[in-house]
Amino acid sequence: MHPICWIPSAANSLLDVGCNVGELLEYCHKLYPAMRLAGVEINAVALEKARQRLPYIDLHVSGAQHLPFADESFECVTCIETLEHIPRALRSQCLLEIQRVLKRGGRLVLRVPHAGMFAFLDSNNLRFRLPSLYRLILKRGCRDAGYERGSEDVVWHHHFTRKELHELLGDGWQLEASRTGGLLLLPLSDFVLWPFYRLQRTSNALYRALHRIAELDIGWDYGKASFDILMVLRRL
Repeated sequence: MHPICWIPSAANSLLDVGCNVGELLEYCHKLYPAMRLAGVEINAVALEKARQRLPYIDLHVSGAQHLPFADESFECVTCIETLEHIPRALRSQCLLEIQRVLKRGGRLVLRVPHAGMFAFLDSNNLRFRLPSLYRLILKRGCRDAGYERGSEDVVWHHHFTRKELHELLGDGWQLEASRTGGLLLLPLSDFVLWPFYRLQRTSNALYRALHRIAELDIGWDYGKASFDILMVLRRL
């Protein structure tokens, strides 16, 4: 279920919406060195890290609701674990913008949290479910850095149903594939991996092993109980 599996090797251009520090773009560049790559990210700190890591890629500090590209600029767009970070009122506009910059016949690879059995274990919602405990233990999230208004820009991580996604996407799409994956190990791993993020020790062997376990869990389809959902769509 890894998003890279759904990126067409024949595509000559790709935009990653919510590229963070550029991990997916770096992977794409290694696999498809001739592909024109671009990314947008609202978190300025994360994007600066991406620029240092990937100086040869077209990167912009931008929200998804106003993408800085011309109509039909890309043959493929990826939007991985991004839509849930966007305020509810802006989600439809973001998807319309993705549709605008995607060429007709182009592919959108979209992955978001799914409204499954263990959605309540989403670690990103700890600050909302248990605010006092969150402030006591973490003070503020390290992921808040880089947002213009800090924690105010961090929204509740919504877990989507298939029906919600279809309604948000609207017309002009053809569904090519849909996969669900991850159950309990995936959300639990985020709690365990958080200290490594905090200490910037993501190259640690234990971190890599735990991350691999999470990847294995997301590779299993648990149906309606799944924690994540991936949809592959073609623009009509």
